[in-house]
Amino acid sequence: MNRTTLAAIIAASISLTACNKSPETVKDSVTSAEPVQRTHAELSVRQGGAWDGQKYVADNFTFEPVTAFTSPAQLTDHSYYLRYEGPGWENDLVGYRLYLDWRNGIDVFVKTTSDMVLSKVGQDGYDSYHELSDWGGDALKVGKSVGLGALGRWMGDNVEHFKQVNNTHWSLLKDGGDTSEFEVRYEGWDVAGVSADVTTHYQINAGDPSTLVTVTSSVPLDNLVTGLVRHDNVNYIEKHGEHWTMIATYGKQNLLGDEWDLGLALFVKNDQIAEQFEGPHDYLFKFVPQATYQYGFFATWQGHPEQPQTQQEFEAFMEDKLKRLDAGINN
Repeated sequence: MNRTTLAAIIAASISLTACNKSPETVKDSVTSAEPVQRTHAELSVRQGGAWDGQKYVADNFTFEPVTAFTSPAQLTDHSYYLRYEGPGWENDLVGYRLYLDWRNGIDVFVKTTSDMVLSKVGQDGYDSYHELSDWGGDALKVGKSVGLGALGRWMGDNVEHFKQVNNTHWSLLKDGGDTSEFEVRYEGWDVAGVSADVTTHYQINAGDPSTLVTVTSSVPLDNLVTGLVRHDNVNYIEKHGEHWTMIATYGKQNLLGDEWDLGLALFVKNDQIAEQFEGPHDYLFKFVPQATYQYGFFATWQGHPEQPQTQQEFEAFMEDKLKRLDAGINN
């Protein structure tokens, strides 16, 4: 789907919505409208089947949304058990998903609309959202990286993901309105004999593509990292504020088509950065060993009419975000 086609879809959707509203409907909506949902977080589990080794086998893709979940021991990548492989969260600008398995990567759902769409994504299987549709699609190639802002632990010359964890728990804390939140608790995350219980809290607010992440660890870890996937032939950007550092990439790193530029950014508190470096698959920050960490990330895409349309606009948004972060404003 090219720019012209997608622009036509967006315009037609706006026009059709306007035409279908009579004056009475508009009046009623003003006087009795319910609060508009501008954020959403969810996790859906497949129903009606059974486990066959590490695959969940069922006759169809029927999912049930849950508010709490503990991963079964056999859950791994492509088990076909969780809708789009883990929790998703979105606002009026963008969406994200977390692989709730050993990969623990964060992926991006770009959007063409301000409507909440994730409840409809992946209901027909595991492939449709990899193609550009009228709502958007899965845009980021995560591969062996942490994706956008996920956690790992640096060992030798590589990032260790969540290969050895005793239990993984997901909990929905708030859904809807102007803020949605959830947390993931990893019990007994072991890397090279060093075990820790780690909790990650995710928050997204309306009107800002950023996700704020708060991490707590039962023991200070000297090799905890977060990062941003490295892709070839894209522009690397780095900006420094008084209290925060932000790195970003911008360019042709979009699985949905090279005619669309994708911007990815990661920001970390300066006093929590022990080291900043490049790994084989990511641009990385290593955290200072402590019990609590805070950082965030965001993605922008030209296919959304309210997102930056050029690298210049993307960098201007980065600079404004840094100013707000330095002022203690997280949205």
